[in-house]
Amino acid sequence: MSSGIIFRSSVKCAFYLCNSSNMKMQFTESHFFRFSTGGRTNIYGLSVFETKMESGGLPINSGFPSNIIKSLPPYEDFMKRKNERDDDDNAKIYKHLFVSSFYGITCFIAATGHWSTVELPLDKEIGEIISIHAFPSSRSDLVLSLTTVQSSPKSADEEPQHQFTLRVYSLGDNTSIMSMEEAIFRTVAKHQSISLSFVPMQLYHAKIKINGESKVGLLLSGTDGGIHLYLENNNKDDPIRWIEESVRPYFPSLLSLLDSNSNISILEIQEINDLKIIAAGCQNGILFISILKLDIETNEYVQLEEPYSVALFSPITSITIFSSFTSEVDPSDIHLLVTCAVEQAIVYCNIIKNLLSYPIYLIECTKYDSVLCSHVLDVDWDGRNEIIIGTYGREMLIFKQDINEDPNSTISFKLIHQQSFIHPIYGIKGIYLNQDGINELIVATQYGVHILQPNLDKAKEVLVKRLKNLERLRQEYHHLESIVVNNNNNNNNNNVN
Repeated sequence: MSSGIIFRSSVKCAFYLCNSSNMKMQFTESHFFRFSTGGRTNIYGLSVFETKMESGGLPINSGFPSNIIKSLPPYEDFMKRKNERDDDDNAKIYKHLFVSSFYGITCFIAATGHWSTVELPLDKEIGEIISIHAFPSSRSDLVLSLTTVQSSPKSADEEPQHQFTLRVYSLGDNTSIMSMEEAIFRTVAKHQSISLSFVPMQLYHAKIKINGESKVGLLLSGTDGGIHLYLENNNKDDPIRWIEESVRPYFPSLLSLLDSNSNISILEIQEINDLKIIAAGCQNGILFISILKLDIETNEYVQLEEPYSVALFSPITSITIFSSFTSEVDPSDIHLLVTCAVEQAIVYCNIIKNLLSYPIYLIECTKYDSVLCSHVLDVDWDGRNEIIIGTYGREMLIFKQDINEDPNSTISFKLIHQQSFIHPIYGIKGIYLNQDGINELIVATQYGVHILQPNLDKAKEVLVKRLKNLERLRQEYHHLESIVVNNNNNNNNNNVN
């Protein structure tokens, strides 16, 4: 990887979404968080964590719009916020973001009107962080998993020795009075270390069933060609321990891929309605997909189609399963977005029907070096998802699907926005970081994290337009209702006569 100058600008950067008729500012860069000296991220360095735990609501400091927290604040500050919390807040789901940077982890915690930035106090002796994944498990409301590498000192006459480790930090389930900030600091106080005999890659979690009971399994792919499954111990009286189990009984559709030693670099598993979609991308360019359907009688997933694979001839860097629309997903409108290191991004359309036989190539991506990451988000609030691509060539590209009412028409995508950054882009996510109901766009580049906030004037235009449409529909409804009432009254009068 090439090195670059670390740059932080105090000038806000705007990016524009354009169409054939006009150009309107959609987002502005409101904040840039630079990693500490020597810190860099990679394609496995971002993890979105969904939870009911919210920010402690600490007073905003001079780092607005973000509090920077390096140690656990006084307990009283969090209790004051808890006492002020509405009952409805307990049912709300929050999304927070973890980002690793070789020697440290930063968590961006969503809060009302701002966000908190927590720099985790990890032991520097754990080595360099390769991948990260945060999730809730059966016994812990927050599990933070890391893979790391420690290198022995290199002498002039021998190769350095590398020790790879899986480290799992578990909080436990007594979080009813915890803020997210407190939960993070308590989670990293202790961890379990598991030595690895292979180079680790992506960390992931998935639901599995054991004797009819739903569990959460931690999945780790590696250069040994396998996927390693780790499960929590069952005895709640014992400390939480993660134990490796065979993955084969729980993911039989992956057996053909595991037996081929293809080195799975990216795994994506989604449950949509009664379907389960498993997609995997490999270092040798193999793209694999398996579609299962829930059997109502047995409450188990069964194979809907035989697993299918294609060869893309270059390492696969990201996979995203998505729908064209943000509303309820139609099985005929599920697509697969795939990015490759030395090829363009590809959208496989209507995968339930076509599997991988209907590719659409986003050829503009080939101009900007390796494609490293992808994300899907409705950036213009029209109810349709856009595709966002990040490249090693420091370009972010946004594509919009041309919607045609004819179901037999050809699906196509057009490039509607392009923005340059000063470093390669390794991850893109959209979350409600300041809890205003509109997604911030978070772009992780090699040396730091850019937070792009939406244009509130544009959001206001869209909101006012929708409110006017709702008012028009309300008036039409009342008008039709009055007609029905009048007709009923007339019919009753005629019956009486």
